[in-house]
Amino acid sequence: MALALVITTRKLRPYFLTHPVGVKTNVPLKQTLGKPNTSGRLIKWAVELSEYDISYLPHTTIQAQALADFISETTGAPREETSEDEKWLLHIDGSSPHKAVRQA
Repeated sequence: MALALVITTRKLRPYFLTHPVGVKTNVPLKQTLGKPNTSGRLIKWAVELSEYDISYLPHTTIQAQALADFISETTGAPREETSEDEKWLLHIDGSSPHKAVRQA
């Protein structure tokens, strides 16, 4: 997770420098990067990430009812059956993959 964040900050550096960024994660990334007994690579990444205004937010779960409410609010009304006038008629030139001739 830390490596993904480091790579993202390198690629999107102008955006990370000008805007505060919130990272939603269920991994205790801030604590992991701040431990004194972490490896040298993680310490290097922590120093690199400290340049940006990054806040680590807990990834909360959505309750089932909230998700059901969201889906019911965002989906449109059921579509009516199409009439004959609205159906498409497709004309083809008689080509068929069954009649294809292969050249060796």
